Amino acid sequence: MLGIISIIVIWISFFIYLFPWYYASELIISFLPYLIVLNFAWLIYYFIRLRTKKIKEDVAKKSFFSLFLILFGILFLMFSRQYNHFYNWRWFENIDSSTWWVKILFANIHKNNQNYTWIKNLIEKNNPDLIMFVEFSELHYNNMKDFLRTNYPYINSTTWSKKFIGSMVFSKYKIENRATNFQQWMWRYGYFSVKSQNIYFYLVHTSSPDSYEHFVMRNNQLNTLRNDFNKHEKYRSGDNVIMIWDFNISPWSYYYKQLNSSFSWKLTDITRDFPILFTWRLFNAPIFWSHIDYLWVSSWIDIYGLKSVKIPWSDHKGFIFKLTNNN
Repeated sequence: MLGIISIIVIWISFFIYLFPWYYASELIISFLPYLIVLNFAWLIYYFIRLRTKKIKEDVAKKSFFSLFLILFGILFLMFSRQYNHFYNWRWFENIDSSTWWVKILFANIHKNNQNYTWIKNLIEKNNPDLIMFVEFSELHYNNMKDFLRTNYPYINSTTWSKKFIGSMVFSKYKIENRATNFQQWMWRYGYFSVKSQNIYFYLVHTSSPDSYEHFVMRNNQLNTLRNDFNKHEKYRSGDNVIMIWDFNISPWSYYYKQLNSSFSWKLTDITRDFPILFTWRLFNAPIFWSHIDYLWVSSWIDIYGLKSVKIPWSDHKGFIFKLTNNN
């Protein structure tokens, strides 16, 4: 029985490694750390079994167990290398001087999150200059509108509806909506600038691949963003660009690598500087975390004090950080 299970695990592991563009491969590779642990556990199991006297004296079993030991060893090394290739394994350095700085709070707060007091306290405690919320609903706004209007007079929304729902930005600085200059069809992302600081922001939330249809939709949205980004470059004054996103895609995804390759000379994924970062959990369970929220910046921007923040009632963690100009 264990031999059959081992064969299934080996077959699945090699399949997702060799054919990462398939939908099933995409879902499994999102939990790569767990796949590494699984292959390592099987590796240790067959190593221990090979050390037993009974196996040593049986040539057929010894050959069988040796083959599985080698295969799981290869898989462990392949997936470990893939994991380590993304992270830089370094912590953020403090930056003491800059020509300007902007403090930002970003989070997917979840559309059904009713913990309005906690969200308000989070804002008051950190006092950000810009708040960027994904899955912000009309109920959130109705329960915090007096506080938000008083402290954040400038608002940017990605929705055509008059209702406050979707990706919302609340700012102390005057912001200019640039998304209206480009056709976005049904799917929309935030694209705006803070003129006083000459910074261009993207606030992106793509479809979750919880079905094959949504998987295809998300990939189309990534292609749209990639193409639009290249168009926007022609109309920007300066290169201070930051892209904050819940992309519903892991850094080990075939499609993340495609996107990263297209942005490689323009934007840098700052979340690579975390030794380990998990921002979303499956079914709000205490295990099965994945990394699907990101922060990309242009070369003229440095990030100071980046930390993840737990958001009650949400299946995502948020980010708090400052932007500094390294010119």
